[in-house]
Amino acid sequence: MSEKKVRNKFKEYIWDYYLTNRDITRQSDEYNRQNTEKGWSPSAKVYVVIIIVGGIGIFVKYFIL
Repeated sequence: MSEKKVRNKFKEYIWDYYLTNRDITRQSDEYNRQNTEKGWSPSAKVYVVIIIVGGIGIFVKYFIL
């Protein structure tokens, strides 16, 4: 009679999760690297515009009006 091999399913789930996230992070880093070589990323441009418009709004509200 041969013994049944015990499998650690929790370890397999954790290892699969780790490998999947490592691949996703690698792809995300590559995407970000390609976009930043060209200049600012589109989302960074939007954030800067929102901050500038908000700063102008605060200036107008408290110093001009």
